[in-house]
Amino acid sequence: MQEQSGKPVIHTKMENEPLPETREVLCQHLRAKVRYLHPALVDQITDALTATRSNKEIIDLLTSDTLLEDSLEKVIVSFTEQTPEVRESLGVALFQAVSQLEQELCAQVTGMLLELPVSSVTRLLSDRNLLMEAVKKSREEYLNFIQGKEGSTSTLSREKEEVGEVIYEKLVDTYPTEAPKLTGMLLQMEYKDLVRVIAEPDLFRKKVELALSVLRAGRDLPSPV
Repeated sequence: MQEQSGKPVIHTKMENEPLPETREVLCQHLRAKVRYLHPALVDQITDALTATRSNKEIIDLLTSDTLLEDSLEKVIVSFTEQTPEVRESLGVALFQAVSQLEQELCAQVTGMLLELPVSSVTRLLSDRNLLMEAVKKSREEYLNFIQGKEGSTSTLSREKEEVGEVIYEKLVDTYPTEAPKLTGMLLQMEYKDLVRVIAEPDLFRKKVELALSVLRAGRDLPSPV
């Protein structure tokens, strides 16, 4: 078939390929901006920002840094409870950041900081000075715990020590090398939560899996036999 000019119409392969949807392209651009600001939760935040917004509203976010920052803050605050997915993403990013500042007690410090609200953790990840202060404080508190000294927090109660022994015994057969670190991470929970975790096998398994995911951020663990 020819045009009126007599020249043949050339159909290229590109013309036959479907172009990316406008919304898909917008979401990709937004994801890139979110990744720069909050890499640990890029997927969760981007999904939350685009779930109910129109294409025009997404364009507004892309063209206004102030609007984007305000929206990001609201989304992060809305994560009032750490879902397993959010907690794991934060745990991996936090472990990597803490390992650069504290190698000896990296796992224990990460476990302590993960008990903070999501907004506080994301703030630590975006501000190295704040993270350094938090790591230093957490390290001191942890050492006060295990040394049985008075510090900024109370020492471990005898009851909590007994719970720690139970947790260790549950872990040592499956993870003989990692049991001490895993126990230390779990012991950062409140006593009442620890009792509940021990009493509920499924909950205990989930907590252990979360702790393991944090440890795996720094190195691979051998699979249990």
